Amino acid sequence: MNNKSFQGDHIDSAKVGAAKGTTGPANGTGSERLRPAFKIIKENLTQCLFWAENAGMERYFQHQAELAQKECNLRCPEDCSAPGCWMAEVIVEVSLFDLIRLSLVLNTPVSSLFFQHCFIGLENLEINSRYQRLLIKLKKPCNFLQKAHCRVHGSKPLNCILFPEYHQLKGMIPDLVNNPIFKGFPCLKAEIKVSQARSNALETLRGMSCREEALSNHFIFDTPSFIIDSKPLTKLLKQHQSKDLSGSIQDYEQLVSVVLKSSGFFDGIMNSIYQLDTRLGKESLFEKLNDDALMKPLLEKLNRPDAIYRLKGNRFIRLKRTLQPPEVIFM
Repeated sequence: MNNKSFQGDHIDSAKVGAAKGTTGPANGTGSERLRPAFKIIKENLTQCLFWAENAGMERYFQHQAELAQKECNLRCPEDCSAPGCWMAEVIVEVSLFDLIRLSLVLNTPVSSLFFQHCFIGLENLEINSRYQRLLIKLKKPCNFLQKAHCRVHGSKPLNCILFPEYHQLKGMIPDLVNNPIFKGFPCLKAEIKVSQARSNALETLRGMSCREEALSNHFIFDTPSFIIDSKPLTKLLKQHQSKDLSGSIQDYEQLVSVVLKSSGFFDGIMNSIYQLDTRLGKESLFEKLNDDALMKPLLEKLNRPDAIYRLKGNRFIRLKRTLQPPEVIFM
C-alpha cells in the first residue's frame, strides 16, 4: 500500500533471471472488505489472457511491474505512517502468484514466504456477516514494513498496488473516507488523479488479480471461494467465552486455525504450497492461468460461490446450498 521504498520501482530483471534455476517456501476494510462487483471488461480480460499465454513467468511479472508504474503519480504524504501496512482491520489478500513473484525476486522458497508473511484467515461477507470466506491474508504489521517504507515496493502484492487508485476509479473513496478504519489515511485526504492510461493499467492489473485469486484458492482450497457458515463457530465461541474472547474476526480465525490443523486440512494446504518451492511447481501453476476451460468456471465461482461449508465435529463439510446474493439459496 505504501509507495515509499528502499528498492527500485520495478522488478529487478537480473534478480529474476538469477532465480530461474532455484528449487526452493487488499484491499479490504476489515470486517467488510470493500470489493467491487466482479466485472472484467472484455478488452482487459483479453490482455490478461495474452500475457498468460505468450509471456514466460518472469516476463509476465515484469509486465505487471510495468503496469504498476504506468503513469503512477500517487505519492504517500511525508506524514504517512503506513496504517494500511500495520492495521489488522485492513485486510490485504495475498495470492500464490504474489508469493511466487516475491520468491523469484528475493530468491526465497514460496513456503518460507508464506510462513513468514501470511496466514489462512477469514473475512466477513458484505451481503451476510453470518458467512465468512477463507483466504490467504497478509500478516499485520507487514513484515516487509521498515519504519514507513515498503522493502519490496517493486514486487508487492497486487492488492497493495491497487490501493487506493483503483478505489478512486470505482468511485469508492467517499465510502472509505466515511469508514472509521480509513479516516486517518493521509492518502485519502487529497485528490487522487488517475489518467486514462493509468486507468487502463489498473483495470488490467485488477483482471490479473481476479484470475490469480481464483486459481490460487482453487489450488489450495479446491474451490475459488471457500465460504463458511459461521453459526457453529459462534456457538463454540460462546461455549468457551472468556475475557480474552470478544467474538472478533481474530477469535474466529483462531478457532478455524485449530480446526484446519486438527482435521489435516492445513497439512493439505501446505503440501500444495510446498510444490511451489520448485521451478516445475511454479511453472505448472502458471500455465493454468492460460487454460480458459479451467479459468472461466473458476472466475464465475469466485463471483458467485457454488458451495458453503459448515463445521461438523473437527472438520468442514460441504452443504447442499449455494450462496447467491442477496440471499442463500437451499438446493
